[in-house]
Amino acid sequence: MVGVIEDVVEDVEHAAEETFETLRQDLLGRDGYLGVLIMTIVTMVAIPIGLVFRGGTLLVSLSIALLVVTAMSRSKVKRGLRIVAMVTTGSVVVISLIATVTGDKFDPQNATWVQATFILLYTAVIALCFPVILRRAFSHKRVTLNTVAASLAAYLLIGLIFAGGYRFVDIVAHPMFSQPNTNGFTNEYFSYVTLSTVGFGDFTPNNDGGRTLAMLEALFGQAFLVTIVAMVVANLGREHVQLRRRRGESEFDDDAPPTGSAPPT
Repeated sequence: MVGVIEDVVEDVEHAAEETFETLRQDLLGRDGYLGVLIMTIVTMVAIPIGLVFRGGTLLVSLSIALLVVTAMSRSKVKRGLRIVAMVTTGSVVVISLIATVTGDKFDPQNATWVQATFILLYTAVIALCFPVILRRAFSHKRVTLNTVAASLAAYLLIGLIFAGGYRFVDIVAHPMFSQPNTNGFTNEYFSYVTLSTVGFGDFTPNNDGGRTLAMLEALFGQAFLVTIVAMVVANLGREHVQLRRRRGESEFDDDAPPTGSAPPT
């Protein structure tokens, strides 16, 4: 009896070790997307923090740079795309560094074209991360927690992309919102409220550009959530071969003979 219990305990410990190693490789390995998800959240948090002190723009730029580097390295993109992403990210960091060092002499708050360029660049580089994350995540042979982490990171990136769009609209067609007393964080706040379709109503777009972006974000965000994320979670643990087989079987009636088989006698 004691020997049986020892064998069971040993099997449980072995299974736990294998499970832990699998999770570690999936989430923290060279192809793991937990780091991308964490850096996405860090960037979200850095935006409101960056409004508190003078070097906040540089803080946001550095967090975006780390996010892009992490996403591109995990997604194993082609060298040309990686170079484009690095050059764009470097430009964002340089602009924010110059603005931080020179202060009022080169203050983005007083230079509309600097603001617009900065916002366009960092929105573009974040938008580059979105398709490469999804492409790499769905190339995995098995749907794992790593795939879930990649899907969640891509979903959160949608909010950052549209937040940049709202900020750009606020620069070129000010004011973006009908309500007064807004700041840079208002764009991110409004973006995620719209993405989740919560719709508190405390901020509303003041022009057609903002309304168009809000409409597209609500539709795209919900479509992504109920299709991509829901599909990944529902098929957690299944291999892509099994998924293709299930889709193929659903195209035929259960009682119908498979294609190419002899008719019943």
